[in-house]
Amino acid sequence: MKSPYATISNIQTFFEAKGIRAQKKFGQNFLIDQNIVNFIVKSVEPLLTDKSTVLAEIGIGLGTLTYPVLSLDQKTFLFEIDHAYIQLAKEEILPKFPKALLLEGDALENLFHIYNENIFVFGNLPYHLTTEIINTLIIHCRNFQGGIFMVQKEFAERLVKETSSLSVFLSAFCDVKYLKTVHKNCFFPIPKIHSALILLTPKKETGKVWRLTTDREVELWSRMLRTLFWGKRKQIQVSLRESPFSEDETFRDALGKAIQSAGIPPTSRPEELNREQFLTLGQHLLDHLSK
Repeated sequence: MKSPYATISNIQTFFEAKGIRAQKKFGQNFLIDQNIVNFIVKSVEPLLTDKSTVLAEIGIGLGTLTYPVLSLDQKTFLFEIDHAYIQLAKEEILPKFPKALLLEGDALENLFHIYNENIFVFGNLPYHLTTEIINTLIIHCRNFQGGIFMVQKEFAERLVKETSSLSVFLSAFCDVKYLKTVHKNCFFPIPKIHSALILLTPKKETGKVWRLTTDREVELWSRMLRTLFWGKRKQIQVSLRESPFSEDETFRDALGKAIQSAGIPPTSRPEELNREQFLTLGQHLLDHLSK
C-alpha cells in the first residue's frame, strides 16, 4: 500500500492544511521517490523469511516507507517525535494496520521497547544522530536481525571504505553493506547533500568470530578502539602511552600484552590494520584481563 503523501503536491497540501512545515531540527526531508521505496522493501524481503521477526521504523514522518513496511503484515514498532505526524499516524495509519504500535517521543529514549525483540529496523536517520542510534541498536538489541538505513552519503562511504573507530566497532556485531546512492532530489524539501542506503546484517555464528556477549566486553571493545584511534595517524604505542582512555594501569598493561600476543607491531598505525586483526586483539585483551 502506498502512502497518500508520497508526492510534493500532496505534501504541500498537507502542510497548508495543518499550518506546518518540515522541521530542520528533526532532520525532516521526506522521501518522494517511489523507486527508492520499492528498492528498500525488495532488498529486505528476502531477509524476513521468519514471521516471528518484529519490525521497527525510526521516524515515520508522512508514512512514505511506513505503508509498505506495514503491508508486510508483521508486528511493527513506529517511532515518531513530531506531534503532527504522531496525530497523522493515529488518525490514518493505525486504524488500517492493527499490528502497528506507535511510540511517541525521542526514539533514543524509546528504543528500550525493542531491546528484547527479534528486531529488524528501518530508518531515515537524522544525520546528527546516526551514529548514536546505530550504536544503541547493535549494542542493546541482543536479537538484532538487521537494519536498512538512509544515511548521509559521506558517512556511508566512510563506514564501508575506511578503517575508523566506528567501522571497526561495528565489525564485532554486524556486516555493513553499501546498497545504493540516493540523490538529494529524491527528497522534499531537497537536502544539501546526497544520501545512501546501508544494510546491516548480524554476523553469522562461527567458531572463528569473536562474539561480544556482556556489557563489560562491549565497554572494553569500545575503550580499546578509542585508545588506539586516539590522535590522528599516531602509532599505537604512542596512543597506548598518551591516550586519556588508557590511563588505568591495569587496562594499559593488558592492552600492551594483547598487542604483543596478537603479533601486531607497536609502530603500526590503526588504519594499517584490518578488522580481523582488531577482533583478534580484542580477544587477547579479554584473555589478559581475565587472568
